[in-house]
Amino acid sequence: MDLDIEALHKSHKLLTLINERQVKRTRHEETKAATLTIGYVISQGAILISISNRSALQCDDWFVPFSLSLLLGVVYMITFWEAVNRWYHLQYHLEVNDLDAEALLLQIHHPHSQLADQQPLEPDAVRLMRRKSFIGVLILALLGFQGVMLYACRSFLCHGL
Repeated sequence: MDLDIEALHKSHKLLTLINERQVKRTRHEETKAATLTIGYVISQGAILISISNRSALQCDDWFVPFSLSLLLGVVYMITFWEAVNRWYHLQYHLEVNDLDAEALLLQIHHPHSQLADQQPLEPDAVRLMRRKSFIGVLILALLGFQGVMLYACRSFLCHGL
């Protein structure tokens, strides 16, 4: 009996260590996504500033900033999607590990209880949907920003500000 409790304590300690590392990874992915977004907006701003200076480019050259903006947007969206997708999955597994840790604590404090075995451990569905919705809205906003930038590449050069 004591060996079972000791094994449960070791499992809980190991799961706590894993969760600490998982938290660091999720923060890294959050920071990476934020840094990518800031760099993307600054780069697109630099393109916008360059096309607002009409002396450098003419209307016939609209495809140059358009292509640059499009290429930048595609590369950004791919790397941003990878970072956000990784963040989502890391966050999901962190929540599952938290639930496992709670179940282990329940087994440690109430070894004869069957409460931990009654339901499968799944994160809150509402929280998951909110997270997915947040990611979707963010991506739609960034795609809208990219669309405005692409429109501005031609409009500013050919029709002025």
